[in-house]
Amino acid sequence: MKSLNYLLTNKEEKEERWIVENLIGMGELAILYASHGHHKTGIAIKLSCEVITGGVELGATQTGAVMYYCLDNTNETEMLCRVKAMIENAYPNHTEDIGQELLIAFRNDTKNDKLNLTKDYFCRDTDYPHSSGVPDYNSPIHEDTSWIKAGSWDREDNVRLIIIDTLSKAMSGAGVNDDAAVRKIIDNCQDWIKGSSNYLSILLIHHSGKDVRKGMMGSQILANDLPTVLKIRKKKDGYELVREKHRSKYKGKSIPFKHREVLTEYKGKNHETVYVDIGKGLDALDSKIVSLFDTGLPKKEIIDNTHLLYIDNTPTRKSFDVVFNRRWKRLIDTGFIQEGQQGNKSEV
Repeated sequence: MKSLNYLLTNKEEKEERWIVENLIGMGELAILYASHGHHKTGIAIKLSCEVITGGVELGATQTGAVMYYCLDNTNETEMLCRVKAMIENAYPNHTEDIGQELLIAFRNDTKNDKLNLTKDYFCRDTDYPHSSGVPDYNSPIHEDTSWIKAGSWDREDNVRLIIIDTLSKAMSGAGVNDDAAVRKIIDNCQDWIKGSSNYLSILLIHHSGKDVRKGMMGSQILANDLPTVLKIRKKKDGYELVREKHRSKYKGKSIPFKHREVLTEYKGKNHETVYVDIGKGLDALDSKIVSLFDTGLPKKEIIDNTHLLYIDNTPTRKSFDVVFNRRWKRLIDTGFIQEGQQGNKSEV
């Protein structure tokens, strides 16, 4: 226990740890919301692939498996095609990794409300999921399994991120305006995380209200009590992922992205689908700057190194410096680099 004087005078800041750096904190319950058709699921799939592959397009990640509860999409083929399109177009060298580490539970898999965030227990079948890998819904119910126990299972399976898409489908018997139900959801999710010893994070996918200007749908408890609120906003030339509420200096900063329409083959047929492309946020030059920054080089040496690589793309050193400084500021604004902290990445 610490005295009030200690708390007021102690200047030490708690080191923030991240699942996705400067975006989703480690051991955190976060929420992402947007209007219909704004690619919430697309961003969720992108986040999944980044965590599994240790990518840096949204911020440096802690690598591990992702448990994706796909509760809002009853068309399994559509979801699988979207994941397949993302792998083929953005992660062609990680097909096997994503295939093994992205664990998808569809709504049809969650019989008897196996995932109902308003209940007292994660499930009532101790054989799920470890004895055979698949729950036996016809076997007798033995005992309740707590949310804390669910978290310990996920840690054993190296799950770093749980995505629940969407929140409204994981609260059977209650509505998003029910304050008591929403508080119960938050408590259960926090126990879920606690059971993993804060090893994993949970991201809730949610809808905006009818009036987008008023924020997300339902109880204000979601906006008030969660440390991170992300939203997707449409722009003239695409979309942006905005840190609407964030406990870092990047609050209000955004990461731009576009959606790409593609064809992908599934079970011998071509399917039209989409995937989200963060390429506008990190092109080759941006990636090189971030890579050199992470090695600990100061800004001046990063400029010298990148100028040598891109000397043919700008007529003079002065013009290159202008381009570089614009890129540098944008990378700071979007949270990919933090001046004065070169090479200091957060650890588990």
